[in-house]
Amino acid sequence: MKATGWSTHPLEHLKPNQISFEDGEAYIARKDIINIFTDGSKTEHGVGAAFCVLTNDIWAYQWSSKLNDNSTVFQAELTALHEAVIYASHLPNHNTSKIHVDNK
Repeated sequence: MKATGWSTHPLEHLKPNQISFEDGEAYIARKDIINIFTDGSKTEHGVGAAFCVLTNDIWAYQWSSKLNDNSTVFQAELTALHEAVIYASHLPNHNTSKIHVDNK
């Protein structure tokens, strides 16, 4: 079974305009929160996981990885979340972060 909806691979095509703020607008507006957005995808081009970090509306960091073609989209989503949690755990203690996961 192949996932539908997202037609590009996050490893190759992650861009700031691909971030949806529909469920996190209140947090995005706050300048004291570091927002981390995750995505995992499986397409005919392969399986990938990615996250990006927005700080004060600035694209501050991004991470992405191509996964084994036998990986599932759920494994990709969890990989992105796992790496985002590791990133957030290394932030200074005075920083508040929110991880936005697009999986519903």
